Amino acid sequence: MSRTLVLGMGNPILSDDGLGLHVARELRATPMPDGVEVQESEVAGLRLLELVRGFTKVVIIDALKSGRQPGEIVRLEGKDFKGGHRYGSAHSIGLDTALELGHRLGFEMPEEVVVYAVEAVDVETFGEQLSPPVAAAAECVLEMIRAELGIADN
Repeated sequence: MSRTLVLGMGNPILSDDGLGLHVARELRATPMPDGVEVQESEVAGLRLLELVRGFTKVVIIDALKSGRQPGEIVRLEGKDFKGGHRYGSAHSIGLDTALELGHRLGFEMPEEVVVYAVEAVDVETFGEQLSPPVAAAAECVLEMIRAELGIADN
C-alpha cells in the first residue's frame, strides 16, 4: 500500500521558522485519505532518515532563506532542495544527501519527495507568530498540499 507523509518542519518559537509546523497543524483539521499521515518535526539532516523511512511519498513544508521575496512559495523536488537555512550548518547535511544515504544504506526510502518552501522574513527572532507575508503564504501552501493529496476544499 502506498503511504504518504506530510511533514511540517520548523521551530515553533522562532517566528517564520514555525511555518511548517503551522501548516501541519492546520492540515490535521482535515480528514486525511487512507495512507496519509501528517507529522511535525524540528529535526533535519540525517535525523530525517528515520522519519521518512517506509513512506512512498513525502511532502515537506519548511521555511526558506534564499533571498527571494518574503512569502514567495517554491515547490521543489527533494533532490532540488538545497536552500533551507536548517540545512546550512556544518553539523547537518542537505535533504538530497540524506535521501541518497538512506538508499545506499538499503533503507526503504520514499520514491517521491516534494518540498513546499516559503521565503521567510525572520527565522531568528523569538516569537510564535508568522510574519504577515508568511502567514498569507501558509494559507496558499495549505491549499496546494490539499490539492496535491487530492483533498477537496472544505
